[in-house]
Amino acid sequence: MYIPSTSSLLLLLVSLTISSISTTSEAAAPGPSADFLKCLKPLGSSKVLTAKDTAYQQQRYAFDLRYTYQPSVIIMAKSVADVQTAVKCAAAAKIAVAPRSGGHSFEGYSIGGQDGSMVLDLTAMNSVKVKGDKATVGAGIRLGKLYLDLFNQGGYTINAGTCPSVGIGGHALGGGFGLLSRKYGLLVDRIVEIEMVNAKGEVVKASTSTNPDLFFSLRGAGGGSFGVVTSFTILPFKAATKATSFSYEWKINDYAAVLKAYTAYQSKASRDMGVEMNVGPSGLELYGIFQGTKADQAKALAPFLNAAPKPHQNDVREGRQIDAQLRFAFVEGGKEGDINGLSLKSPFRAGDSHYTKGKSIVYPSALKDSTIALLGKWGAKKPSGSTANYIIVDLWGGAVQDTAVDATSFIHRNAHTVFEFVVEWDQSAKPKPGKADCKDCLKWMNDMYAEFLADYKSAGYGGSLRGYQNYIDAEIPNWQDAYYGSAMTRLKKTKAAVDPTNVFRFPQSIPL
Repeated sequence: MYIPSTSSLLLLLVSLTISSISTTSEAAAPGPSADFLKCLKPLGSSKVLTAKDTAYQQQRYAFDLRYTYQPSVIIMAKSVADVQTAVKCAAAAKIAVAPRSGGHSFEGYSIGGQDGSMVLDLTAMNSVKVKGDKATVGAGIRLGKLYLDLFNQGGYTINAGTCPSVGIGGHALGGGFGLLSRKYGLLVDRIVEIEMVNAKGEVVKASTSTNPDLFFSLRGAGGGSFGVVTSFTILPFKAATKATSFSYEWKINDYAAVLKAYTAYQSKASRDMGVEMNVGPSGLELYGIFQGTKADQAKALAPFLNAAPKPHQNDVREGRQIDAQLRFAFVEGGKEGDINGLSLKSPFRAGDSHYTKGKSIVYPSALKDSTIALLGKWGAKKPSGSTANYIIVDLWGGAVQDTAVDATSFIHRNAHTVFEFVVEWDQSAKPKPGKADCKDCLKWMNDMYAEFLADYKSAGYGGSLRGYQNYIDAEIPNWQDAYYGSAMTRLKKTKAAVDPTNVFRFPQSIPL
């Protein structure tokens, strides 16, 4: 892995400061050919959207409205057969296919990451059916609805992320870390079978016994590179009888003592404890979910709290797992505390910003003092024009490490801590697409990230720089190694076998 030298980092910093990847594309992209539209005709006009359709303008954008790439056509698939037809037509027309589950790609890859792709929207394929110890889940379901449906079908849950509007497709195929991962592993670790439409339009199944190379590749690097995943068979589990959600807050001036106690806590933390720390201008906030009672949560968190300064505020609640999931879903609208808010049906809506930039670093060991100092320095800064900026510090370990590094294409099994750097600049309920970038926000991000990259090398963490692929970043140095490392050789072989004409492609897809 290439780790930038000091001079390289200066060049990177200058480059990122004066330029950025173009997120807009206002010139009209070439429309679909007559032959392509004729091929798609069996789908019906309501499922095939082109630039002349009103619905196209409503569907062409991803969740992050910075990206205004213009798809050649958008397919609103309602069945596996629809996906098959669309893929066959796109392959014949040599048009890139971009599957879209929730549309949360940090680089706009769910709308192709370029003009002229065919977006294959899977939103309508969102069923959840629990039978025995397994659940079959449509690839278009959002995490909030998944949690709600599993709960309503017998009190089940699953180990996934907190954001209710994120689709299971990209989240699961990129690993899928969440507040239950220290106890149950990553979401990919609970997937026993995947159904996918390949580049020929064929329906294939992948598991440990059927198409094992494809199964390996999809579980960690499968987001849009090998085919269109249409469903997952997962192993849900009964939610804990009692779950305790919590938050603790400190002033930013306490960062050093709090973060030293936090990084030391990783090796002591119970697997029942799922936590993350947010570091930002308003201070530090630890929040998470403990699988157990409030009394047991206090005992389990005591090693950290006894070593850290006293928080100036805390909120600890014992209740159901579903209530804890709702608490950290940050749903807006509707009645507070109503678990149906997880469905995001009106009047409920996701509270996430639609203008954001993110980056990541995976740390293999406890944080060094120099890294903690950078967290304090950059967490305290607030760029002009931002509505929020923060660094999420996730504690990994526990059950994430139980699966061998080479069992899936997710290579970050031995991560100690993972950082997500985030800046946002629009919190309006009805934002408009194509708004100009917040220059000071991106400068904060790029200047900060350059310093963290330099520190990663100089602090002696050892090994190659790693990033979490679910926080995909077009600017991360040597992205193939950073996200996929030693798995890349096998991934390329799988790509050549299942998609030899590169139908499923975007700027950071697995290459041939």
